[in-house]
Amino acid sequence: MKKAAKSSNKQKQKETNAECEKMEKEQEERHKQELASEQAPPPPAAAEAPPIVPEEEGAPQEEEDDEEGGVANKFYKTLHISSKNAKKQAKKKEQAEKMKAAQAADKEKAKNKDSERHQEKATIKMLLTKDHLRMVEISADGDCMYNSLVHQLQEEGIEISVRKLRKACGQYMREHKDDVAPFIADTDVDKSAQKTSDEKWETYLEGVEKLADQGGVWGGELELRAISQHYKKVILVYRAEGPHQIGAEFESAKDRPLRIVYLRLAYTLGEHYNSTELD
Repeated sequence: MKKAAKSSNKQKQKETNAECEKMEKEQEERHKQELASEQAPPPPAAAEAPPIVPEEEGAPQEEEDDEEGGVANKFYKTLHISSKNAKKQAKKKEQAEKMKAAQAADKEKAKNKDSERHQEKATIKMLLTKDHLRMVEISADGDCMYNSLVHQLQEEGIEISVRKLRKACGQYMREHKDDVAPFIADTDVDKSAQKTSDEKWETYLEGVEKLADQGGVWGGELELRAISQHYKKVILVYRAEGPHQIGAEFESAKDRPLRIVYLRLAYTLGEHYNSTELD
């Protein structure tokens, strides 16, 4: 009994000693951590945000790098662009309404077989029939004269676009200013009153070289002559008054003329050109 009691007491003593040692180690570790925390330098203060300076009205805004800012910038830029385009959209709408009204008027005129328009077209068809030709309808888009000539040139195996034909026409005029400029009236140049003669000339050429939907002007006699000279070809224009020949000096049995149609009364909005083909 005494031996067993002594053995039990020794075991408890060992466990108590071990527990004390564990507690001492944990306490020592806490002391070390607290000491290290006290000796560590204080964390840097948060950087002060720069003051927000209100931008002057109309001043350009810098692009923001963050995604949210980028989206905001795009939104306001789009808003600005849309605002700028408002007048253009209104103008397009006005033009579309005029076109619609003109088309309605043209349909009404087409029903009247005694109208000047109908008589003009009938007369030209008779002239074309004599030369074994028929009319080819060209879109009335402001580039009709150039489109009709593009059709004729392509029939001759010359690949050309309206844009290139306008450029070629303008280039010939630039190179032969003395032959062309005297025939350009102020009425041919938009808002030319305050311009010098050189400025009027340049404005006119810009109108020749641009497509109609980009501000280009309609083609006429001067442009027909320039294109005739550039390609060294006869251009035969069928009109109600009779065929009108341009570039007679290039007449040749081997080279057929470029044959187009001029309709003075074709549309309410103005004159029109069509092309031709063999009947």
